[in-house]
Amino acid sequence: MFGFEWNKEEERQALIEISEARGEAHGKISTLRDLLADGLITLDALKATGRYSPEELDAISKL
Repeated sequence: MFGFEWNKEEERQALIEISEARGEAHGKISTLRDLLADGLITLDALKATGRYSPEELDAISKL
């Protein structure tokens, strides 16, 4: 059997961290979409940086 003890506070903290990470990712994608829409950057320029995963680039490109 596994020795597992549920800790409510650890679970709460983990959920907060996951939520914050999702919020940061959403904010980054939203900002990049705005820059694309305003013509300040191009999708090709973003791809060239190598900083963004294919999934992120796909999400960014959906204006």
